[in-house]
Amino acid sequence: MRGINLLKILSITLILAIGLCFTVEALTLKEAISLAKKVYPPLKEKRHLYEQNRFLYKASFDPYFPTLSSDLSYQRTFESSVNSIGRLWDNQCTLGLTLNYRLFDGGYRYSIKEQTLHTFDQAQTDIKIIENDLNYMVKEAFYTALVKEKILQIRKEAEEIAKKNYELALAKRKAGLAMLSDVTQAQVRYTNARMETITAKKALEKAIAELNSLIGWSLDKKTKLEGKLKASWINANLSVLEELASQRRPEIERQALETKKAKEAIREYKSNYYPKLDTQLSYYRYDNDPKFNEKEAVVSVTLSYDIFDGFGRYHKVTAQRQALQAAKAQLAEIKRQIRLEVYQAYKDLELAFSNYQIASELVKEAQVNYDQAYGEYKVGKGDIISLIQSELNLVQSKVDWAQQLLNYNIAISALERAIFTNLTE
Repeated sequence: MRGINLLKILSITLILAIGLCFTVEALTLKEAISLAKKVYPPLKEKRHLYEQNRFLYKASFDPYFPTLSSDLSYQRTFESSVNSIGRLWDNQCTLGLTLNYRLFDGGYRYSIKEQTLHTFDQAQTDIKIIENDLNYMVKEAFYTALVKEKILQIRKEAEEIAKKNYELALAKRKAGLAMLSDVTQAQVRYTNARMETITAKKALEKAIAELNSLIGWSLDKKTKLEGKLKASWINANLSVLEELASQRRPEIERQALETKKAKEAIREYKSNYYPKLDTQLSYYRYDNDPKFNEKEAVVSVTLSYDIFDGFGRYHKVTAQRQALQAAKAQLAEIKRQIRLEVYQAYKDLELAFSNYQIASELVKEAQVNYDQAYGEYKVGKGDIISLIQSELNLVQSKVDWAQQLLNYNIAISALERAIFTNLTE
């Protein structure tokens, strides 16, 4: 008895293990976005550029450190004359160490460092911009695949309804209650419904392939999706959305950094109007042989200033001031475009939700119309044309409903991209 129970336990365990091996884990939207961020090539590119600019920013601190250099030389001098050619005259061996440090440069080092810092910060905003666009693309592909699943289900149901209509017409024909044309028309509709089911299946496969492409999976992988499409109105105030966009959009942040870079570039060119103050400490050992018995130490402080070098300094500063004004104008333009983008996305959201509500009502009306037409044809009060047309209207209303549901969710995603904020969490 104990052996039989043990055998049952082992059998159940084996069945569960096999079932787990063949279970396909559903993919959620959050997981899809996370996978896409790991494999999306443009995002990888921006991350590498971010690391590049990080090291360049570290390198911008080098001018603040002193430089230490060394030199070793050996010199042989020959004397030549009419009576003596190539006679050795002198040897000189020199070993030196030099320490240089710039005490003042008019702000040149600081401006270069700050420009490099702003470029580094811009590289980070570039990552945010790509991630924002990628989030939208993944959401659009994910929602499209979900809706294509719904449409495939609708087409399968339509095929069953068309088959039911065909069988009804065939039964009435056998009973002598319908003409042959009723049967053929119902059969044509049934064949078209089967073709539409195949088309919907291929459309779903293409939608899944697009999503798989974004997340780095094989295009033909059978991906099961887990998620719901939002069908209720989201509470969103347009003025609040515009304020969120102005505060959070990385494009605005990036252009603001460009403006700061232009200001620092003015400081860079203005530094040419100031003198340069350098200090140098040199230590030399030299002799006629490599013993270096003689030594010398020199400390120097140098103040240098270009009294006149043309009008390049003035023109460069003036040109950079114009670049600053151009950067400010571009910042204003980006803000204008983003405000318009938010406004249009909000209006698209309103339109999509209104269309979705109308589509939902239309499905109910089409269902009532089909039920009535089917009942009338069944008892001999209606004709096959009315039945087929009502069935076509019902199917099309369901497909339109699914499409409007997709449009509404895509509109939400577009608004989220416009304000750089997730509204559905």
